[in-house]
Amino acid sequence: MKKLLVLLCLSTFIVACNQNTNQSKDNNPMSGYMLGDDIYTQGVHKFMKAYTDNNFKDAEGIFAENAIFAVNDVKMSVDEMMSGFAVGHQFFDNISHSNVDTATMYYNDGKIFTNVWYDWSGVSKSSGETLELRGYGWFKWEDGKVIEAYNAFDPTAYNAMMSAQ
Repeated sequence: MKKLLVLLCLSTFIVACNQNTNQSKDNNPMSGYMLGDDIYTQGVHKFMKAYTDNNFKDAEGIFAENAIFAVNDVKMSVDEMMSGFAVGHQFFDNISHSNVDTATMYYNDGKIFTNVWYDWSGVSKSSGETLELRGYGWFKWEDGKVIEAYNAFDPTAYNAMMSAQ
């Protein structure tokens, strides 16, 4: 009986090991792995906090000197983005992000991107109405700095509330 139990355990172990070794690695350049909490996701969270606090100096260090930031396909420098994002604080109070999901993708070709999905909200200073929007962004990293970033959201209601003030 004891030999049968040992044989059963050994067989189970061998089958489990064999199954793991039969899995092939995907060498496609667009494959790789993801992490949900690393230095890059922390950098994006730092940037998001700097935005909600309207204190971009706290996040300047994550960007490379000539980084490009695009908002809905409009490309600008990091300084232009920071100035533009700061304008929103003139029209909205209590700007915040919720339901934030962040992951950094490490591709087989060496590229590193952090993706972030979020809900944005702010209270209109003129009407007291709360505006809620969904957004998405990605940050491309090289040598520990963001060299390019993209932020997408539907600006229709945001721009309408700012225009009404």
